[in-house]
Amino acid sequence: MKQLLILIITIFTFSPSFSQNKEQLNILDNFIIAHNDGTEDAIRQFIKEAYLPEIYENININEHVTYYKELINEFGDLSKQIYYLVEETPHKLIVHLIKKNQNIKNLIIDPENILQVQIDLSESNSKYMIKGLGLGSILPEYKQG
Repeated sequence: MKQLLILIITIFTFSPSFSQNKEQLNILDNFIIAHNDGTEDAIRQFIKEAYLPEIYENININEHVTYYKELINEFGDLSKQIYYLVEETPHKLIVHLIKKNQNIKNLIIDPENILQVQIDLSESNSKYMIKGLGLGSILPEYKQG
């Protein structure tokens, strides 16, 4: 009986966190799919599905599409696997992704081939981001460190 009680408490403790982490990973997966597809339609669909509806209604979609297209053209296709987990909380996920042609097991990858992605989920509706993806190169951090 004691073991059953511990199991039930554990499930209720970690279930909300797992659910939120699942939402973060869904958004990340959908971003990678849209990024690798590279079409404006795929990007628009990603933004529509990932941004908090109140945010989506008030953005200039063309500016966001242009931003994502520039990133796609500069960086190229992404690996579907996370290279490095920087931070994970119930409402934030920061990861490093690498170019598709890089070996995910390689511990020494040129920082120019690493893209940092930050996802901030809405506390009121964890299916959506409260702002656009935080995207950037780790090269400036690498040069400082």
